[in-house]
Amino acid sequence: MTALAASRDRVFHERVAGPERRRDSDNEAEARRPLSDDLLRQLATRAGISPEWTDQAGKLHSVSPGTLRAILAAFGLETHGEGELREALAAGEQRANAAAEARFTTTRIGQIVVLPVRGEAGSRVEITLEAGERRLVVALESQNGMLTLPSFDIPGYHTVHLPDGDVTVAAAPERCTTFADLNDGRPGFGLAAQIYSLRSPHDGGIGTFAGVAALGRKAARLGADALAISPVHALYGASPSHFSPYSPSTRLFYNPLHADPEAVFPPGFVAAVIAEEGLGGTMEALAAEPLIDWPLASPLRQRLLHALFRRLREHDALATQRAAFEQALAEASPLLRSHAVFEVLHASELLRDPAAWHWRGWQEVYRDPDSVEVAAFAEAHAEEIEYQIFLQWLTGRSYGQAQQICREGGMKVGLIADLAIGMDASGSHAWSRQQEVLTGLSVGAPPDYYSAEGQSWGLTTFSPRGLAASGYAPFIETLRASLRHVGGIRIDHVMGMSRLWLVPEGASAVDGAYVAFPAETMFRLIALESWRHRAVVIGEDLGILPDGFRGYLRGQGVAGLRVLRFERDDHSYIPPADWDPAAAALTTTHDLVPTAGWWAGSDIDDGEQPQALQEQRAWDRGIFWGSLEREGLVQGERPAPEETEPVVDAAIRYIARSPCTLKLLAIEDALAIRTQPNVPGTTTEKPNWRHRLEGEAGELLDDAKVRERLAHLGPERGEG
Repeated sequence: MTALAASRDRVFHERVAGPERRRDSDNEAEARRPLSDDLLRQLATRAGISPEWTDQAGKLHSVSPGTLRAILAAFGLETHGEGELREALAAGEQRANAAAEARFTTTRIGQIVVLPVRGEAGSRVEITLEAGERRLVVALESQNGMLTLPSFDIPGYHTVHLPDGDVTVAAAPERCTTFADLNDGRPGFGLAAQIYSLRSPHDGGIGTFAGVAALGRKAARLGADALAISPVHALYGASPSHFSPYSPSTRLFYNPLHADPEAVFPPGFVAAVIAEEGLGGTMEALAAEPLIDWPLASPLRQRLLHALFRRLREHDALATQRAAFEQALAEASPLLRSHAVFEVLHASELLRDPAAWHWRGWQEVYRDPDSVEVAAFAEAHAEEIEYQIFLQWLTGRSYGQAQQICREGGMKVGLIADLAIGMDASGSHAWSRQQEVLTGLSVGAPPDYYSAEGQSWGLTTFSPRGLAASGYAPFIETLRASLRHVGGIRIDHVMGMSRLWLVPEGASAVDGAYVAFPAETMFRLIALESWRHRAVVIGEDLGILPDGFRGYLRGQGVAGLRVLRFERDDHSYIPPADWDPAAAALTTTHDLVPTAGWWAGSDIDDGEQPQALQEQRAWDRGIFWGSLEREGLVQGERPAPEETEPVVDAAIRYIARSPCTLKLLAIEDALAIRTQPNVPGTTTEKPNWRHRLEGEAGELLDDAKVRERLAHLGPERGEG
């Protein structure tokens, strides 16, 4: 686990700073500010960097000049002297105009289209819709001289043909596809599970899509419409000790450790290979453990996958599978090939120097993905690169089959993927697409009541200016990669579509600043890809949010989260009838102790002030039980801390009473267990991202008590 997990330790109640703000400096101090600082703040504002931020107490803080300069430098704007500042201001204007050179714009259906080029009203313009239909339209009057066209009535990526070149218009629907759209307005429910925690035959101690498919099949029979899973982004094949799913090397490709070979190879073939390779004993021993041993289980699984790759190339009985892979190999995109090269090169460099974890620490000739030396390396390691492409092909096939099983079982949505907020700056994406990401900055969070020093998660993200200049291609690619095999996505830290707290490399998290992102453009693209994939979108909107942000999400058709543990004030829980119908209702999340563990106090360590924490928990139990009583869900004396099952059952019935169209139940609460997948703010102190559930994935829901809990959320579907 990386520092990203600390993000979950932010305040989960929605708090917005009030109008009363206490400024750090008075008017006299403002007057004494050097001219260069004024220019710096002006440049920062134009670049989308806020020179001020407001804390939870309503106090206004000024961002230091050093922080502003560091973030501007990451944007490619040097600001050391007054002359450079003025040059940067001029360059900023030029870059704003240069963004139009991408010849890309977005709109909504029903809205007029203002293109990033000049044109005359009354001119005739030819358009090709994404589906191939050709249209001829007449340009409208424009107040600013930009070419303005009538609105589109069909969503899609449409092409406007102009004498000096084409312009792409991404015409988005009014909002994303919602669960209500898919289920004719009726409510439904789904489960949420960590893919690595699911047991299935031959998994060798790491959950795979075989477990996802087995759980999805059973959940569908019991009436579920969705199965939300943990991120399956690519990590680092050469470094199994880096296993946090929220710190990916790239979000464009998958973690092959979760591949299910039996989704591709004939029945019995994988078991035979395991026996031939002598892997069975160790795989069975690791599979029996309650915790994943990533450093042992990952190389073992790679041995199996590599053995399957060799046999695919050699075995006559695998002609069909080999033909399918060879086609995928021939069609492999430059992006995929770059990722494959990174994986092989990363392993090679770590062998040369174990400290060369970051690609900036590699031999200099390999730091540029387009160098002659990298091309020569790829040619010399062609078979290893093919193996990496095989891993992605195998994982994609098994991912798709799991989704097919869910849908064939009757689920309206099927799998819901989890999209991490960023990518590791040391990884594949940052190396292969250096112009797209912000170098020298880390995504994080400002100081709050739960983290006085703020947080820096060690992740990078897209450059807002780079996105505009590239026609948002990296963001569109990321959305499509996440949506390829699923019926929905959960966007982690969805506020990042609007603004992110960025911290300069080497600085403390308190020395960051908010950077604005083009929210309307990004949400238009989210809506368009949601429409194209017929997929729902859920946004993790917990923590400190700007005023009105949840309402903005609602208007975008993005379902926010309403987590029972946080839907309360100091005296009672918010009645379920008052919850937002457009949001998804949850009893808990992967970053919280499950309901049984919360009631039992299993998350309270013997650290500082354990007695005070126990007393606070006892008070909170009373508030929760009282709220359950007021809803008529329980009666009688409050159960003892060890009597958890009645509380879990009541919590599920509580969210079931909400008008939220979609309810998502963590598998831990469905099973009424106390295991917490991830403890925010910890690394090696807790076994984060390692817990495995007891029992085979396809049998987890067989217990009568589990079925009763699910029945509160919806009726069984049966075998049909």
